[in-house]
Amino acid sequence: MTSETRIFLADLAHTCSVTDRSLTVPLGIGYIKAHCDATFGDGVAISLFKHPERLLAAAQAEHPDVFGFANYGWNENLNLEIGRHIRETFPDALIVAGGPNVDPEDALRLRFLKKHSYIDFLVIDGGEEPFAELIEWHRTAGGDYGKLPNNLVWRDGDTLHGTAERKLKKVIEGIQSPYLNGDLDEFLAAGMVPLFETNRGCPFRCTFCAWGSASKDLVRRLDLDQALAEIAYVGERSSARNWIVCDANFGLLPRDIELAKAIRQVKDDYGHPEKCHIWLAKNVTDRNLEIGGILGDMIVPVMAVQSLDEQVLEHIKRDNISTETYKAYQQKFHRMGSRTYSDMIVPLPGETLESHLLGLQALMGLGVDIIQNHNMRLLAGAETNSTETRDKFKFSTRYRLIHGDAGLYRAADGKEIRVFEYEESLRSTDTMSEEDLFYLRKLHFLVDFCWNTQVYSPLLRLGLSYDINPVDVLKKVLSDVDEGKRPALGSFFAEFERQSHDEWFDSAEQIESHFAAPKQFSRLLNQEFEKLNIHFSVIALRDYKDAFDTAIADILGDFGLIPSETLANNAKLCFAQFPSLSSAPPDRPIEVPCDLPRRENSAQETIVSDDGQRAIYLVETAARRELREMITAAQGVTLSKILNTQGISLHDLRLEVREDNAVGQAVRWAADMPARRRPQSHGPQPAVQPGTIAKPQSDSGAPSRRDASLSNLPGT
Repeated sequence: MTSETRIFLADLAHTCSVTDRSLTVPLGIGYIKAHCDATFGDGVAISLFKHPERLLAAAQAEHPDVFGFANYGWNENLNLEIGRHIRETFPDALIVAGGPNVDPEDALRLRFLKKHSYIDFLVIDGGEEPFAELIEWHRTAGGDYGKLPNNLVWRDGDTLHGTAERKLKKVIEGIQSPYLNGDLDEFLAAGMVPLFETNRGCPFRCTFCAWGSASKDLVRRLDLDQALAEIAYVGERSSARNWIVCDANFGLLPRDIELAKAIRQVKDDYGHPEKCHIWLAKNVTDRNLEIGGILGDMIVPVMAVQSLDEQVLEHIKRDNISTETYKAYQQKFHRMGSRTYSDMIVPLPGETLESHLLGLQALMGLGVDIIQNHNMRLLAGAETNSTETRDKFKFSTRYRLIHGDAGLYRAADGKEIRVFEYEESLRSTDTMSEEDLFYLRKLHFLVDFCWNTQVYSPLLRLGLSYDINPVDVLKKVLSDVDEGKRPALGSFFAEFERQSHDEWFDSAEQIESHFAAPKQFSRLLNQEFEKLNIHFSVIALRDYKDAFDTAIADILGDFGLIPSETLANNAKLCFAQFPSLSSAPPDRPIEVPCDLPRRENSAQETIVSDDGQRAIYLVETAARRELREMITAAQGVTLSKILNTQGISLHDLRLEVREDNAVGQAVRWAADMPARRRPQSHGPQPAVQPGTIAKPQSDSGAPSRRDASLSNLPGT
């Protein structure tokens, strides 16, 4: 009789920089455990780990037979160093890894396995079945490689070996729920962010994303009743303020309406989660609108485009939907009270500085509320990471930190393991230079700070209604600074420019050597590095708010299109609603001008004016107080990581109109109003084909804590 096999599964995270409430539940390895428990019963004893030091301590105490590592872009180096230590400590253990960041190219797989030499086998694609079959092989086959299951690769010296890949099924059967089994209770009790997966895969194959390629263009459904039960189960046991649904295209299937209602019911019954992060189906449909209506302020609808240039779209294998359709859905989401979100990535193959700026102008002209711009990261498993694509478009890359993902971890034998994560990103192509990207770094900061965070979006939207595109305003801020016309902002952008250059390294070896030095690694542990947009937004709100106020108002006035009194009165309200971080809410009412725009009713787009003055009070919300305290206490933690996982935004720093104010609704509308009509830029016009806009097919190439392969060992 075969003895019990002791298995440790690790979805490790860097725990030095955040608390458990900013970590995600290890759903992927939870599925692996649930499937193995169902397959082997008492024949296996499986433990799950998020914390590196807990894994190391338990390993020393229990001497497991098998280790499994969930490998992602944000923990690859952590796995590398912990894995090396485990291999040294337990030379006879079976060590397996899987995850989404596995390239299909044999040369790249071999390079990965040489670097991660502690790994015995790498699981490709689906995780539960091949891992369970590998455990059966380990228990019974006596090391006969001829009996290995499908979906494995391994290395023998300089030679890569692999077994055949199994055909994926459209309906996933026989996969138990780690939530309903209680396997994830300890992580829910710790306050970690719950993850949910109701289907796997993506029908699209955008070249910058590994989602569709990992799933072979197939959307695979998990059992609906199980998914509904999981939502109810977690709702009863978790007080997390943010949930994440890991489906690539939520809303693609009709049953997603029922799932959205279940999530909403949890919020109505328990008061949480406050936010639910979902990626809506890329082909925007009426079902997306229905889901948006059900979830309401729990979500920000994503209508990603990545680029609006037709040649670029062809290079990255995306389709188009009509501009009018995009605009119609945008307006419908606004009528529902939802802010809308889109992504753009630079430099995609074929993108130029001009084409990207035209795309930004088009999205702002359409009134998209949040336009997130990303530097193109090369993801293992994505087509853009292939040797062929790199050569074809003359990719040149550099390396930078993944902020907040670093730590010092002590093994049970006293050894200190020092590790940090970094990414490889695209810095130039045959159509865009690194100089272009450094310029866009500053412009994208202004988009994020002024528009996305809503510090100046009310004024910029006022400009839109007078045919002034916000991109032209923000470009003028930068040109004024370059020409020395705004000395108050000169030092701000000089430091921004310095840090935006200093964050890049020419090779993996260079960045590893730099931060391995004791002084620099101590700076990592002290959390002295932060994402620049977050870091400089805080600096701007703390030290440069008056200078930015003056610049935005002056430049809008310089266009000569907005009546001066209208601009001055709206600027007064805009500036008051987003005061300096060091400022308390006004202790007296603000006089709202007679020409304050407002919406006649929620079903109309018409903006009208009232006669007479209105006195309003602005108050600090609980969210603003909490966020100000976070910023004050941010030494020793990475603020961007907390904001990302907790569904918090710097937008929460805005003062709100006191609820008992008779004109509160009108003032709130004025702060968030969309443009009255389609704006025309006073710069070059977007070169978008008539009647078309990019059809979103997969989300941003920037890393985020979600993956279609969360169910893997984690492979898809």
